[in-house]
Amino acid sequence: MASDLKKYQYNDGSLSEKDFQKIRNYYGLAIPGILGTSICQLRGKKMSFKERYTSTYQASITGLVDDYYDEQGMTEARMESFFLDPNTITLNNDAEHLGIDLYLKSLKYITNFSELVPYLKDVNSAQSGSMQQQQNLPLSLAALKELTLFKGGSSFLYFRTAFQHKILDNEIEILYLLGGLTQLGNDIFDVYKDRENNIQTLLTTCSSINDVKSVFVLWLTKLKRLLSELNYPERNKRDFWNLYYLGVFSRCFTCLQQLEELEIDDQFRLSNYTRKELICDMEKWSSIKRALKFYRKGKI
Repeated sequence: MASDLKKYQYNDGSLSEKDFQKIRNYYGLAIPGILGTSICQLRGKKMSFKERYTSTYQASITGLVDDYYDEQGMTEARMESFFLDPNTITLNNDAEHLGIDLYLKSLKYITNFSELVPYLKDVNSAQSGSMQQQQNLPLSLAALKELTLFKGGSSFLYFRTAFQHKILDNEIEILYLLGGLTQLGNDIFDVYKDRENNIQTLLTTCSSINDVKSVFVLWLTKLKRLLSELNYPERNKRDFWNLYYLGVFSRCFTCLQQLEELEIDDQFRLSNYTRKELICDMEKWSSIKRALKFYRKGKI
């Protein structure tokens, strides 16, 4: 991965150090490291080299695709060509060249590309649909929940294609919901950034953090029930749940608690809070301790 990025260290300005950090230190590590490892815990078999390779490169393009839409005017039709005809599309800048380089490497060990196509189309459709969140037309609670689930769920089903064991029918529903929960978690941590960019999420439009927490807990409860019905050994399901709870869910509850403490008379007034108040620093010892408490409550 380092060599893939090095050639773009000096670029046309379409790539920043933040882009490289997201690839190296966030998506490229977190998706194989947390989601990938959790999937392997569920099946009871360690990740193979080919699976880790594919998962890492699939994850590495995530932030770039976000930027294509958010900052560079990407359309759904052109992004579909990017995915389905990567060797023929005309590229506009170094950010797109890097995206194609990483994407083509993600296909190296994919044995049946046609099976991948529906997942790619769903990811693209969800990404395009999420652009509604940047528009001035207010979105309903139902619409925001649907967009959150679709964006996260479609991505997680795409990431699951890196793993070579057969996916169970009800596992599809679990991963879709898990993706939605994780996307909601991202929105929880991104509340300051989304406020500054005028992006509508469940966080930036709520009047009480408890409203968001209720959605999060509802989805989490459903996930736990679906997991209990999944045809994998009980120990594997427990390991899957505990690892993801420690790595993701406990952190989300920690951030929600910090945001809830800002409320006055049970009212969350987003415009009144400072950057420091809205950003949850998970490297602080106090945050780590809170997360561990939530983990102990939620583990099975």
